[in-house]
Amino acid sequence: MLYPVFTAARSNLLIVPGIIALVASLVWPDRSPLWLFAGVVAMFGSTAGTLFLDHEVFARVSIPDLLREAAIGWLMRFLIWIIFIAAAVAMPDEFNLAALGIGVAVVLLWTMWARGGFIWLGKAIGFFVPAPGRLRKIVEEMSSKMNVPFREVLLMRSSFCQAYAVPDSRMLLFTSRLLEIFPDNEIAAVSAHELAHLTESWLARYSRSINMLAYLPWIFFTPLVHSFGRPAVCGLWIFTIIAPRIYSKISRKLESRADAVAKSNEYDEGIYARALARLYADNLMPAVSTKDRTHPHLYDRLIAAGIPPDFARPEPAKTMVWHGGFFGGVAGILLVIFAIRMIGSL
Repeated sequence: MLYPVFTAARSNLLIVPGIIALVASLVWPDRSPLWLFAGVVAMFGSTAGTLFLDHEVFARVSIPDLLREAAIGWLMRFLIWIIFIAAAVAMPDEFNLAALGIGVAVVLLWTMWARGGFIWLGKAIGFFVPAPGRLRKIVEEMSSKMNVPFREVLLMRSSFCQAYAVPDSRMLLFTSRLLEIFPDNEIAAVSAHELAHLTESWLARYSRSINMLAYLPWIFFTPLVHSFGRPAVCGLWIFTIIAPRIYSKISRKLESRADAVAKSNEYDEGIYARALARLYADNLMPAVSTKDRTHPHLYDRLIAAGIPPDFARPEPAKTMVWHGGFFGGVAGILLVIFAIRMIGSL
């Protein structure tokens, strides 16, 4: 019951500012900076409003910590989005060397960010800090057991349970919350899963970049519309809809592989399954959710880990509560109106 509420809240963090920005652009088209200002202000407003939900559900997390993590999360996302928005605004009306240069620059910046740029920023603002001795020892022992080297392990100052691998830079990230509530043997099992991602082939690693196709083509909106009109808009939407679905399928396959590796390297039977259950429970995630997630359902992961749940398979959690779908629909309508106006001005 809680999952669709959270999904809508997270969606609205982006959708509501987008709606405000589109309205400002459509109503006051001659005041070009206004849409960006309105969107940024709405972004801060939607974030502040969502803090009440987060604090009500996760009462253990203080308001200052929620504010800090929200600010860092927006900073991480905003830097990427500002690059895309700036590129789209600067794009010329026709495909030429300038358009090519802007496109290449965006790809290079995205690549630098994905390969460690966000790690550099996280260290600079104190979000990523050196791993404590306990965590470093656990990861080093599992790394030696699996014969999978890594470059660095960092502690992420977050109030929620997560662990990540950055295969391109061979780095591992663990949140402080995970270290707080997990015993050593379960941390070792989680680290085996993340180390498994470091063994993925170059093809598997680069296949994850397909998710970029949901956003990258939109920076060419202006020259595409000037050159091809309405079909260009349809083509952009096709990329936006299909790319995340393909990415989810690729990701689920790689996550299932990492689960199998973690299961084969656990110190005792069932440790990895208990770690998964603890992580989902602490984050209040459902055992079965929507089909297009990047990870398999927890219910299926527990069965694959050799510890079937002691309850019947539940119905999948709903995707989103009504207001999330409503705002998403409004944003879609406004985007269509914006595209029609853009095409009509040619």
